[in-house]
Amino acid sequence: MKIVVYGKPGCGKCKSAKEKIKRLGYEYTSANIADYTEHHEGWREDGSVGIKACYEAIATLPVIQIGFSYMGYPEAMKYLKNSKPLMIEEKK
Repeated sequence: MKIVVYGKPGCGKCKSAKEKIKRLGYEYTSANIADYTEHHEGWREDGSVGIKACYEAIATLPVIQIGFSYMGYPEAMKYLKNSKPLMIEEKK
């Protein structure tokens, strides 16, 4: 499952999202939201249109892409928690 966290450098919520995704046992990539919210050559082909639309709709960071869906932080965490068991070893 492809997971991308779009955020800004120094964003506390973005850092928290990345830590939680990692604790849930998922791999992800990070991207600077500014690279996708400004018009540039190829912006229609590289997915920027969807990222920009989601960012404008939720008006907060991070924007998290899971598969082909874009969502805000709380919704993404709920989805990931319900999609796969935790990969954390339980203490015995």
